[in-house]
Amino acid sequence: MKTSNTSLDSGAQQQARSVLGGRLSSPVTESVDQLYEHYFPPVPAYEGLPSELHAFVHTDTESRRKQLNELRGNHQEYGRFLHSCLGEIYTNIFGYHDGPSASVPDDDLEVAMFSARIQLEREVLTHWLPFPDVPRFENQETAADYLDELADTNAGVHHPLFDYLATDAPRENLDMFLRGETIRNEIVDDEVALLTVGLQGTQKAVVAANLWDECGRGKLENFHTFWLRRLIEASPGGWEGFADYRSSHPWFAKITSNTNAMLLTRPAYVQQAYGCFLIFESWVAPHFRKILAAMDRLHIHDDDIRIYFAAHVAVDPRHAEELADGLRFQRPRMTPEEIHKVVQGAHLAAEAGRIQYDHWLSFFTGQPLYKGKDSSV
Repeated sequence: MKTSNTSLDSGAQQQARSVLGGRLSSPVTESVDQLYEHYFPPVPAYEGLPSELHAFVHTDTESRRKQLNELRGNHQEYGRFLHSCLGEIYTNIFGYHDGPSASVPDDDLEVAMFSARIQLEREVLTHWLPFPDVPRFENQETAADYLDELADTNAGVHHPLFDYLATDAPRENLDMFLRGETIRNEIVDDEVALLTVGLQGTQKAVVAANLWDECGRGKLENFHTFWLRRLIEASPGGWEGFADYRSSHPWFAKITSNTNAMLLTRPAYVQQAYGCFLIFESWVAPHFRKILAAMDRLHIHDDDIRIYFAAHVAVDPRHAEELADGLRFQRPRMTPEEIHKVVQGAHLAAEAGRIQYDHWLSFFTGQPLYKGKDSSV
């Protein structure tokens, strides 16, 4: 392929100016600087694996298999064990000080944890939350149209939990859910960064653009995680209250995060992770509108509490559309099998969200959880 001077000039002009808009600088205000003094994500330093995970990690494969097989008959305990253990194991991937090898490598422990992790993930995908049967598409344009519709209609997007939060939840339940949402989103910039790995073309471009938004487009005060810092600071109990909550954070609030981490960190699931993220992004605006309605009802008008949710109502519909377009206009063109994996990941995300929100609603209201076809989870 020959390249003309015109195309060279065009490419150079496009990238001549930094997207940072000039030199980086210190935070714009002292209050921004002060909030950045808090360790983030606000996780406790590693002090050892929980006893049940320690035992599982340090036993043999057959003993693990027998333990998991015995747990399958107890819905709550089965889900709790899987997601509590995976949640602890995934901390070691992201490099923060709650991970057992975040500061010093521990080869033996990391090998044992990896083996346990693979076995737990296989258990999830074989028995607890299998990849669903989904439609097959021969071309990416038709699949993108399908995902546009799925983004508006999946079981997670209009879950009754959010109607409950908007119209009925007392302040203490809303506060608890907001803390849960903070934990769910506190490393989303890292998750998006991991999603770029293994993608090409427009898929990679739209994920990179999403990451740039997560990073405040270069402005420290506009990092999405900085808005979470503001939320924690302004919430009842502040940073200490948030730390107290984390110690009792319910296992079921980890389902979507664990599903995402599982897909992001296994090379064979690159395209499933893309579809999963598309659905997660499609939820944000409708869910956060309900949360803002709950804040209005409860007279919560503090901008520090509201900004994370208000800003995402404006931003995330565009993100979901861009992710669908990343599939629609992808080059090199995708094979039918790659397309199928994207659709698989989208449906897996929708089901993970439904289960997680079912649990939250039952926790808050006392409504029964396991009914009919949903009794397996």
